[in-house]
Amino acid sequence: EEIYIAGGAGISKPVSSVDAYDTIGDIWRALPALPLGLQQAAMASINGRLYVTGGYTAESPGPDNAALYQFDPAVGVWVRGPDMPGARAWHEMVGVNGKLYVIGGVGPRANRVFVFDPVLDEWSVQSAALPTERSALALTVQAGEIYAIGGRNPNGSPSARVDILDPSTGKWRRGPALPEARAGIGAAVLDGRIHVVGGEQVSPPRTFSEHNVLNSAGTGWESAEPLATPRHGAAVAVSEGRLYAIGGATGPGVYTVFTVSDLVSIYRP
Repeated sequence: EEIYIAGGAGISKPVSSVDAYDTIGDIWRALPALPLGLQQAAMASINGRLYVTGGYTAESPGPDNAALYQFDPAVGVWVRGPDMPGARAWHEMVGVNGKLYVIGGVGPRANRVFVFDPVLDEWSVQSAALPTERSALALTVQAGEIYAIGGRNPNGSPSARVDILDPSTGKWRRGPALPEARAGIGAAVLDGRIHVVGGEQVSPPRTFSEHNVLNSAGTGWESAEPLATPRHGAAVAVSEGRLYAIGGATGPGVYTVFTVSDLVSIYRP
């Protein structure tokens, strides 16, 4: 089983590299690069294909990129798809029931939820927007529902808020808040429970090592083994019964591009 990493922050400009990590063989391999360097983009996989949306480019540091790129490993080429209904960066994206959901981020009316149907090859805007606009949040799927966790409020402060979207009804409800507000977190589901790791706050500057797990009743958070090296912006995924936190940065805010990490942290329950 492989975990895919695409783009990211470089010291001088966003990077375009794409890599796959074989979690069984503990081996990395390079894949065809993105057509251009992107950072603060979002990536998800459905139906055996990789999708990357939005993000900042070297040419345009503002949130005006609405591009969708898709990659079929069997073909080995990145292809431009239809643009999102609006530009996004610092957003997240997950696949549910064969569709992609883009939630959060910065950009015009960034609380809107975009939904991509790969069969129809078109985007739509969900009627119910994210209840509170925020970026640098985490998304994960539990029991068919999308959890939007933490993130950064429009005023720059971190958020502990959790909102839960039922894609079948298009309605949101509140979930239990994180024990501590933070942005730049990662989340994934391991053994049926949501794990949230890392994060940052800009003022005062701090990077988090915290690792929280949603309790079995879904009503609150428990503490688990923290990251050995605090960082934010890590790619968090599950493979073969283990939780992976890959990359990220050890310094918050403006220190991010100078403290980019190549660490791979593995949590075994």
